[in-house]
Amino acid sequence: MKAFPARARQMCLVITMFVPASGMFAQPRPLTRQFVASVEERYQVTLVLRAESHSVATETVAAQTYVTPVVHAAEVSLHWHADRRILSVQDDGSAAIEETLVPASQQCEEAPPSEKTDAALQLSLETFCASWLKAEIIRYAENNKGALRETTATASENALPPLAETAPPLLSLWLKRAVRPNVIFPQLPFEMGATSQHSFQPAGNLLKNARGAETTEWLDAQGETPAATLHVVQQLVWSATPPATAVRVESHESQTQKDESFFADSLSTVSLQDGSLLRANRSASRTTSRHVDPVPGLPQPPEFSSKLTVTVTIERVP
Repeated sequence: MKAFPARARQMCLVITMFVPASGMFAQPRPLTRQFVASVEERYQVTLVLRAESHSVATETVAAQTYVTPVVHAAEVSLHWHADRRILSVQDDGSAAIEETLVPASQQCEEAPPSEKTDAALQLSLETFCASWLKAEIIRYAENNKGALRETTATASENALPPLAETAPPLLSLWLKRAVRPNVIFPQLPFEMGATSQHSFQPAGNLLKNARGAETTEWLDAQGETPAATLHVVQQLVWSATPPATAVRVESHESQTQKDESFFADSLSTVSLQDGSLLRANRSASRTTSRHVDPVPGLPQPPEFSSKLTVTVTIERVP
């Protein structure tokens, strides 16, 4: 009689988690994290930050206006090692965790220069990068659903990443959470292909005419360890008119209409044995577009936009 392959035996063990003693299949339940005290988890983390702005340059010759698109860009990346140690596990299933961060190098990596590279943008990204290139130890509590609560209260740990966002700092808040090597588990019952989607309309003066949506889906994942991938997509768009902002185009003062959007796409692969993170690819961007009044000689009003994109890659290592 042939023996089962290793992965088949592992999957059988996982399936038994969802079968009650009576032999009947139980209803799918949300996946949760199972902590074991003194266990250590090691990860390699890569962060890529890219800034890009789009504008136009206009020139009028013999009553004819010519428009030239202008693109400025900059990009930096940095790498570090994150070692998580589970200090203790509480009766409610939550754990006290200590995470040690060690930069892989003392310098940020720059993208190869191109004709679009802007020196000012590049410098601003390098300033952000330098603020992250430091070894530190952080402590926090994590419950079995993946929610985190900081247990240290130093100013540096509570501060948001310095992305120079206008309020609300959605990208900074997202980044602070995205670099942690864990997963926030949804209330969605765990089964392959399970999907949930909902729309929302946040209120407030900072988010005028805001509308958003979030989609969550469980996907199968390949590998030696039984695993599943949680795919989460979030998006939010809103508009605002700054009270005293004007853009000068061809000697005309034009009040701008500012439209903003936030978009995040996260793929997190977790072990079905204990819910720990195996690998993740997470990205988010914030885009600002400004529309000005029509300019004589141009078929469409000029549009000015800027986009800041953050990409986080996490890989578990032995």
